[in-house]
Amino acid sequence: MASPAEARAADDQTTFGAPELHGLASVLRLLAGTESLETLLGHLPSNPGPRLHVGYEEAAARLGIPEKWLRERIATLPHRKMGRYVQFTAEDLKAISDMHFVGPSSGAAPTTSSSGTLTALRPSSRSRTRA
Repeated sequence: MASPAEARAADDQTTFGAPELHGLASVLRLLAGTESLETLLGHLPSNPGPRLHVGYEEAAARLGIPEKWLRERIATLPHRKMGRYVQFTAEDLKAISDMHFVGPSSGAAPTTSSSGTLTALRPSSRSRTRA
């Protein structure tokens, strides 16, 4: 009777059929025909770089906002639609960012007049009147 180790070794052995052996033979012929691994890997495509389109998850991550925010406002944001799939390009993400740019407001801080003195601050027309 076989020991437990021998039984496990017998179970771990994999049998190969004809298709697997033909594939293995093809790989070995390919490796034998190359002078080095660099030659073999040189035929592989180079790194394609950044993807042209990204989905909601990656777009939200790049913009630093929740994915839900993009989904809720998609009708007002630049994007690409391919069937039911919504995709964003780098230009779309830049446009979204530019759409929400907030610069300094015109009346938020005291300004100086041409004579160099501070001009008076005035409350906005939306201020509540005091009773």
